[in-house]
Amino acid sequence: MRVSVTGIFPVLGFAAAGLPAAATALSFSPLRVPSIAKRHQPERTTIDDCRRREALKVGVRAAAAVFTSGAVVASGPVHAFENAIPDAKLYADKPKRRGNPPKDLGVLKRTTEGDDETIIAPGLRTCDGNPNCFSTTGDYLISDRVQRGVDFLIQPWAPPDEEKKPLAVVADAVRAYVPGSGGIDGGGFSVEKETDSYLYYRFESLKKSYIDDVEFATTTGGKILVRSASRVGQTDFGVNAIRLNTIAAGLRSKGWTIAEITPETHRDYWGAAITARDGTFDSTRRDLAGGEEGRFLTN
Repeated sequence: MRVSVTGIFPVLGFAAAGLPAAATALSFSPLRVPSIAKRHQPERTTIDDCRRREALKVGVRAAAAVFTSGAVVASGPVHAFENAIPDAKLYADKPKRRGNPPKDLGVLKRTTEGDDETIIAPGLRTCDGNPNCFSTTGDYLISDRVQRGVDFLIQPWAPPDEEKKPLAVVADAVRAYVPGSGGIDGGGFSVEKETDSYLYYRFESLKKSYIDDVEFATTTGGKILVRSASRVGQTDFGVNAIRLNTIAAGLRSKGWTIAEITPETHRDYWGAAITARDGTFDSTRRDLAGGEEGRFLTN
């Protein structure tokens, strides 16, 4: 497959303050992202699709058991963030499993497959196919994306035309986020980096301090690139979708155009989340909000 020279977006500048080169924020032309309707258009279910989903269910059930048993949890006390909910102190001396951040966070040149060509363009990190991540960077065709695992691609968030500083509005929306919303992120969150073109936050779960890395970045077209991903685990029980949907809801009230992450747009992700919830003994995770309508999709 050939690399398209015209598909390489011009890099207009670097702003590498505070993070290594991997977290450098760039300004660039809008990414080529298909509409929600085309990207999530249902495709004919094949025998391979059924086998892949059954294998996914088996892996998710096993992962849920590991999450509950604590068999691979590292020892050592780790304190929650300052904005954690009050109950966080009840788990301060429990073993934690924060994981390590990917080394290539930030906006870098990423390689994805287009409709009929390979595209190299600046973007946030893609996802590895586990049902614990969403990103605006991914292959154009859903048939290519699901070869990794579940579909994770979302469309960039679009501000109103009159919005002059959209990333600042996103930063305000994140800072207004209430830890514990929807039953998630009880360990609070931290602001790791905020610039005019790039935002990076860390969100923490209540009991075992699982860390999710959340990033936003601008394009010269005004839209916002998004990535929210767990560092460890096979499934996130729906946490990343709940978080993004919560932040997005506040922005929609201000005129933003953002597609909600639902079982209709991301069938396999929610199917894995519901399977994991049904298989865990952790009542907090079992009772998480969102995705309930996905139960019928897993049958």
